[in-house]
Amino acid sequence: MERVITVKEFENAVSVEDDIEPMIIKRDNKKDLLVISLEQYQKEVFLNKLEKSKKEYKEGKVHSARTIFKGLRKKYGY
Repeated sequence: MERVITVKEFENAVSVEDDIEPMIIKRDNKKDLLVISLEQYQKEVFLNKLEKSKKEYKEGKVHSARTIFKGLRKKYGY
C-alpha cells in the first residue's frame, strides 16, 4: 500500500526505514513522485515482459531455436 507524504517526510522516512513501501511524494506546484524499491521496480519490469511474451506466444509470434541461432551465426560469423 502506498503512502502519500511530503518531501520532508520522505527524507525522514528513508533515513530511518530499511524496508520502504511505495510512496507518493507531493510537491508544491510540481508533479508528484512515486518512489518504489529497486527490487519492486525490477519485479514489475519482469512481470510486464512476461505478459508481453505470453501474448506474443498466443499470437504465434515465435521462432525455433534453430532459426534464431542460424541468424546469429550468420550475423556474427561463428
